[in-house]
Amino acid sequence: MEKVFKLIPISEDSPCLMLHPSQSKLLDETMIKTTIHFGLQKTEVTCKQLDTIKENEIGLSTTVIENLKLPLEVDYEVSIQNGEIIIGPFIGVLITNSRAKLKKKVNKLIPIKKLKQISKQYRLVRGVVVAFSWNGIDQNNSKINGYFYNPSSKKWEEGTFPFPAVIVKRTALSTERKKYLKKLYGSRFFHLASINKWKMYKRLSSNKDLIPHLPKTFLYKKPEDILNHLKSFRTIYVKPLSGFRGIGIEKFIAEPDHYCVKYRSDRKNVTIHFSSDTELLDYVKSKFKSKRYIIQQQIDLEIERNHSIDFRIALIKNQSGKWEDVGMVGRKGRKGSVVSNLTNGGKMIRAQTLLLTSLNLSEAEALSIRQKMSEIAIKAAEEIDKYDTIFKSGVDIAIDRDHHIWLIELNNRKPYLKFSKVGLKSTIVKVRNSRLFYAKYLAGFPKEKKNTGSK
Repeated sequence: MEKVFKLIPISEDSPCLMLHPSQSKLLDETMIKTTIHFGLQKTEVTCKQLDTIKENEIGLSTTVIENLKLPLEVDYEVSIQNGEIIIGPFIGVLITNSRAKLKKKVNKLIPIKKLKQISKQYRLVRGVVVAFSWNGIDQNNSKINGYFYNPSSKKWEEGTFPFPAVIVKRTALSTERKKYLKKLYGSRFFHLASINKWKMYKRLSSNKDLIPHLPKTFLYKKPEDILNHLKSFRTIYVKPLSGFRGIGIEKFIAEPDHYCVKYRSDRKNVTIHFSSDTELLDYVKSKFKSKRYIIQQQIDLEIERNHSIDFRIALIKNQSGKWEDVGMVGRKGRKGSVVSNLTNGGKMIRAQTLLLTSLNLSEAEALSIRQKMSEIAIKAAEEIDKYDTIFKSGVDIAIDRDHHIWLIELNNRKPYLKFSKVGLKSTIVKVRNSRLFYAKYLAGFPKEKKNTGSK
């Protein structure tokens, strides 16, 4: 249901809800008395009809409005669940820890990029969107002090509200504070979970359908691990547990008479040769002291000579709460580079172009593989989602010479990368809007959408 309503205060002694007779179909005939929810606050009302009220209005007795602390300036939607009424959506956005800092943001004394973005996106969700700080939470009285976006004045206005229906975390929080919100909200407290590569591998490998698509991966514990796995696989990658943009990745190769390691440094390809196990181990001991690395089997992604090729699929949670594939791009690594990342000289290319040319596929074969890549990416996101509530993910995925699909990793922070470089601006818009659309779903306002599949 997406009909938009304005709330009108009604002078009634008893708590009641009033609708125009033509809107009475919104309620079940048995709903003479029901409960209204606004965020985590609720109150019982009697349902009545009123001829003088407009079709796009909902009348509420002033006691109900005051009890629920409902702003009258916004546009609301109504959702009926289990015979009870949800008015909203009511979304809380946790912007910062400091109440004073939030006030400065609202008064434009410091940058307010996040608030500007919400203001632009408000028309997509409507209801009440409140920006608040951790210090603005009154745990004893289940209230928050913050600023709600007023679409009429186009300003953020201060107020006190019940706890919202869902909380979107947009700032760093201590472990203790996150635990409190997770306990209170469960999956309705969501954020961008940061998952290191080893933890991600363990979670993905628990799904038997994904195992054939995962490169064999091991946790680095001691220098001899690299030497032993190198002798087994002949070529391996060593990656930081929490690395990004290809930084810190090194490729080890066992040649017939020596070893070598390749990596990128200062935008250049570097190769170092070692004539013995001892020389290699000395290098590993000096370079990998923290032990926060994984060792990974090499996948032959050098489809074009001296160029590695992989792909990035952008996934979002839509307003129906389902994972949706909203686009894919291809990445072609710089000649001789061990990574394909753009920051290391890689190029962004339309995925369809790479599938047809570099892999020499027909259009039908490319479409089939693209669909399989999408299915694997979504299955991987669903697996991670069992442990951490995420709403967007950039899935790095690849195809080897035998057209086998490999799952490299999931990046939950900037899944759209630089999709605009290949004309996929619509993907970027969908990803940016996904946070509030998914929040609207969690707040009790789902919208059934078909998964559009490949792009």
